[in-house]
Amino acid sequence: MDAQFAFFNSDKLAYEPVMAGLNYFLTDSARGGDGKQLLGEKQDVIVWLGWLEKLAHGDVEAIETPIGRIPRYDDLRDLFREIDKPYPKDLYDKQFALYVDNILARIELQEKAYREEKNVPERLFEIYAEQREGLKALKDTFGSIVSVEQIIGASPS
Repeated sequence: MDAQFAFFNSDKLAYEPVMAGLNYFLTDSARGGDGKQLLGEKQDVIVWLGWLEKLAHGDVEAIETPIGRIPRYDDLRDLFREIDKPYPKDLYDKQFALYVDNILARIELQEKAYREEKNVPERLFEIYAEQREGLKALKDTFGSIVSVEQIIGASPS
């Protein structure tokens, strides 16, 4: 893990590496709906990878959140058009809203597991603390579910 932190923060890199976490199994019921259907399909991977490539090359901007960067709707909509698939705004809103309590619980589980391991760099726990602080600030302002529009509005200009 120390090596990864050193690599990703190296001054020798010409481009900032992009890391991504995707939830391919995000269901409608996990986002306030009553259905068990997934909110995405296998072919959507083409869009996610396309967006990551564009981000890595500076061709798109991202929205900063306490847990990382997320895509802007217009960029994803345009990439979905390239695979002839509609991408409605309400689907984007479901996929990218922050369910703060769920994220905080996941951070707590991850931190607990890593604290039981030997030789885990302290930097990881600092990152968890930073994420927790940012998420709690959003929750204090907007509640347990934070929309992308609220995230954008909360960002310093």
